[in-house]
This record gives sequence, structure tokens and C-alpha cells, in this order.
Amino acid sequence: MPHDIYDPLEEFTNTFQPRFKEVSESTFGELAREAQVDVEANRETCRKIYANEEELDSVKAKGGWWKAVCIVLWILVAGGIVSIIMMHEEWSEETILAIALFLILTIAILFIRIHPLIKSINKERDCLSATIEGLKDEAWKQMSPLNCLYDWDIFTRMMSKTVPKLEFDPYFTTQRLADLKYTYGWDDSFNSERSVIYSHSGLINGNPFVICRTRKMVPSNKTYYGSKIIYWTETERDVDGKTRTVQRSETLTASVDAFYPTYSETTRLIYGNTAAPDLIFYRKKSNLAGNENSLSFKWRNRSIRKKARNLSNADFAMMTNEEFEVAFDTSNRNHNQQFALLFTPLAQENMLKLLKDKKVGFGDDFDFVKRQMINTIIPDHLQELDLDMNPKHYQHFDFDKAKEEFHAVNARYFRYIYFSFAPLLCVPMYQQIRPHHDIYGTDMKHESSFWEHEALANFWGEGHFMHSDCVTPNILKTQRKSVQKDKTTIMVEAHGYCKEERVTYVSRWGGDGRWHDVPVYWDEYLPVTGSGYLYLKEDNEFK
Repeated sequence: MPHDIYDPLEEFTNTFQPRFKEVSESTFGELAREAQVDVEANRETCRKIYANEEELDSVKAKGGWWKAVCIVLWILVAGGIVSIIMMHEEWSEETILAIALFLILTIAILFIRIHPLIKSINKERDCLSATIEGLKDEAWKQMSPLNCLYDWDIFTRMMSKTVPKLEFDPYFTTQRLADLKYTYGWDDSFNSERSVIYSHSGLINGNPFVICRTRKMVPSNKTYYGSKIIYWTETERDVDGKTRTVQRSETLTASVDAFYPTYSETTRLIYGNTAAPDLIFYRKKSNLAGNENSLSFKWRNRSIRKKARNLSNADFAMMTNEEFEVAFDTSNRNHNQQFALLFTPLAQENMLKLLKDKKVGFGDDFDFVKRQMINTIIPDHLQELDLDMNPKHYQHFDFDKAKEEFHAVNARYFRYIYFSFAPLLCVPMYQQIRPHHDIYGTDMKHESSFWEHEALANFWGEGHFMHSDCVTPNILKTQRKSVQKDKTTIMVEAHGYCKEERVTYVSRWGGDGRWHDVPVYWDEYLPVTGSGYLYLKEDNEFK
């Protein structure tokens, strides 16, 4: 049975990082042996590609230089002709003749030498480009057997081999979702206004998790501005006492605030565990760990102490480890006893080490939300990573570069995902509690959930479903329409907005002593819905 991970930072450095490197090398080696790529032939093809690319760069630079010379000479010719036309009455015949001879000689050089040279360089460039394209086609064919072996689950299988407590599902099933909902209290309202971009579900020590990226429409306002220039005439006296008429003008401005849809995407780790089942808190990243002497740390410490002394906060008592209390601030928690059982001295020590480290991990870059049995981690570093697991990330025409990038891409994936789990691994109780039921019972079918359907629709592209008048991103939602054995019909609705131009007249008081209507042109965003269908054929008998 795999041992518990009590110090995720140390375990990553000493155990999991070197183990994952071995797994990655072993996995690529197995794929390469199965593909039977002629490595030496591919290396020779790639050597020719890079040699021709280097030569092509040289030819392009040479061509650019001669084109610059050509342009300069034609500018001189044009300037000389214009000068002769403009100055022929002032210049002597000898001067004009000398300039004319120079121009004739320059034109002759351009047509006899430079233009043919540029044409020759362009021909050589095109020939090299065609040669490179042909060689790349050959290299892609040589690598085709290997590129075809990459699949969507290759990384998750490697990660499960590296961290035995971790298991990934082939896809997010209705049973996994039902378990999160009925056993751990997951609230489906989370999905009502979001669309799933991708999701990866599984188990960690038998408890369910989901890594997901979702898109949400966030209502906001946009300010539109308009202006109007007004003119009027005034009569005034000058310094001599005489009256005169003066023209005045003023620019009147106005603004209109209107609804504007904005869209945000967030990647989360959602984890179900029955430990501390009544505990609720929301912890935000603060970067206060290791900064005990800063004014921010001292001020926050003072605020937490003050809150702990307030007798009306019966559910909050400050832990003896004040550094942990400030750095991992959960003073909004509702159940101090369950918090203390969850965050033991060992858990506090591990969490502080994790928050302080920015060399191996990412430091304090995550929010941690616990709502009873549902834990949500929102790490900053995970927001920048595309976790769709597309096999195209590994495909390459160069065997050596494919091998190098395979290890680099997967090592980056592993580090980013591992340290998303790390805040949970810091808590021993999360690893000591396992569910009492087997969520994959023999009487259950493995059917893909609507999370998976939304992810597939977004991967296919919202352009296939959006309304023709839509000008914004879309929130894609799905409905299962029919199921016939292993074939499923999914209806996709794309919710977005069209744009209608409007004008509002805003009254403004002018310097002429009158009210004026200032036009403000603005856009009204109106909801529109497009639709389409996905037809799925899924293998529901996998093990």
C-alpha cells in the first residue's frame, strides 16, 4: 500500500520528480520501440532541413540587402529626374549632362545587374523553401508511426505511475459527478452560469477530485462618451468703451453607462473528502509567509488577535502557531474544533514550508476554499497552463526534439499539477480518510457526464454552434437528447450576445444660457442563442 505523503515539498524533490523523470523516459522509450522509427534516417533528414534553413536565412538576408540597394538607387534616379526638370534653367548644360549620364548608368546597372541578381536570389529562396518543405514532409512521414501513438491519457497514466495515490479517469463520468453530489455535497448551481472548457477527474487516495477550467460571463458596465460643439454670439465692450460682437464656442460632453459582457476563465481543483464535514472557510493568498517583520504581517496578526478576543466570535480561537494563523489566514472559519483536528501541528508546518518555497514549488499563489466536504484550490500557476492534454503537444518531425519536448512538456505538467494538489497533501487527515463505498460498482455504467460534453463542444469550437449575429464569446451548455446503446446525441446551446447601436441624448447646460441635447452613441448587448448537435460514440465497458 502506498505510504502517506506528509511533506509534499520534500517528497517532490527527493521522490516524485526523479521518479517521474524515469517514468517519462521509460514511456517514451516504449513508444519509440513500438513505432520503430528509423532514428538515423530521421536525423539525416533533419540535418538537411536545418542546413537548408540556415542557408535560406542567409539567402533572405542577402536578398533583403540587395532590395534595399535597389530601392535607394531608384530613389536616386527619381530624385535626379525631378531635379533636372525643376532646375534645368539654372544649371549649366555640362551639369545636366553629367547628371543625365549618371542616371543612365544607374538605370543600366539596375536593369543589367541588380534586378537579375534579385530575381536569382528570389529563385534560390523559393527553391530552398520548396526543398525544406519536401524534407519536412519526409521527416513527418518518418515520425508518423510515433506521432500516431500519442493519446489523450498518456500524461495522466504517467502521473498515476509516479504518485500511486493518484488515479485519473479516462473521462468524467455521471457516476463520479453523482458521488461528488450525493456523498460530498457538491452544488450543481456552480455549473448553471459556467461552461466547462476541460475537465480531468479521478481519485486521490480513494477520494474524488476534478481539475477543471470553466468560462463565465461577468456582467460589467462600459462608459460611452459623446460631445457637441455649440456656438453663440455675445456683445461686449473693448478697452475704449466701444461695443463689439464676439463669437463664442464650447464643447459639451456627456456619458452613458451600459451593460457590457466580459468573460473570465478559471482553472480549479475540486476535491471531496469527509474530513471536518462541517468546516467552512475561505483562505486567500497573501504572501505573508516568511515576512514576519513586515508591517502587513504585524497588522494582520493584530487584527486576528483582536478577533480572537472578541467573545461574540465563539467559533474562532487563535492557534498557538501565530505565523501559520497569519500566513494561512482562515479567521473566517466557522468551526474551530474541526479546523484544529484538520490542521494539526504537522499540517501547519508542512503548509508553512509550502507557502514559503518559491524555488521548487510556487509559494503562496493559491486560494483555498472549504465548504464542508468540498475543497477547492485555485492556484495562480495553473491559470497559465493549457491542460487539455491534446496529443498534438508532443508531435514533431524531429525525433530528438520530440523526445526532448516530450520530457519537458510532461515535466512541466507534472510540477504544475502536483503543486496544485500540494495544499491538500499537507493535511495528513485527508490521506487517512477513505470513502466506505466503491463508486465504480459492478451495476453501474460508465456514461460521460455533461461536464465532458461541454468540454468536447468547446474543444470542437463555439463557431459550430453560435448564433449568426453573436459578437461575443459564448457559454456552451449541453443536453443529452437520446441514447441508443453506445451512441449519444447531445444538443449544444451557445449563449452569447449580439450588438445593436443606440443613441441617447443627454441634456447639458451650455455657456449660452440654454440646454442642449448631447448625443451619446452606445452599443446595447442583447442575448442570443445558437444551437447544434454532437454525436458521441463511447466505450462504456472500459476497465
